[in-house]
Amino acid sequence: MPHIVHTERTEPKRGVIRTDGALYVVLLLGTFLAIILSHFFADKLGISKLYVQIGLYAVLLGTGYWIYRVRLVDYLYELYDTELRVTQIVGKKRKQLLAVPIGAVTEVGPYRKTGAKSGQRMFHGAREKTTAVWFTENGEQRVVCLNASDALKRKLSEAVHAKD
Repeated sequence: MPHIVHTERTEPKRGVIRTDGALYVVLLLGTFLAIILSHFFADKLGISKLYVQIGLYAVLLGTGYWIYRVRLVDYLYELYDTELRVTQIVGKKRKQLLAVPIGAVTEVGPYRKTGAKSGQRMFHGAREKTTAVWFTENGEQRVVCLNASDALKRKLSEAVHAKD
């Protein structure tokens, strides 16, 4: 049974809209504004309402996906004595994205471009500001980027060096 060494949860930074209630109000107002604009374009520019509505729904779907990725997705980083796990959290739903044995980790440090294959996104913000964990899986070099705190970086580095 593995023992947990460190755990932390990263949330996206809240910019201009700091609360979920304010986000809801802005989205609602944006939807009404989009409906008003669609009527304006349909009436004044003579564009068919069907095409305007298709464009409006495409914009709303794109905005919804962007809000989901930027605002609603959290990541849980768990360091066990035998492995590193990354779990994606959206509301109450949890999905394990990665489990890397500590023995497979080859390097921990600031992100830099290498020939290693990167997988699914497991961080918020710019990739250049993340902590990269390089590991070997099925003989192939891979890299995963994390928004790791200094404590997680230190403990992960200690665990990697302890295996040597």
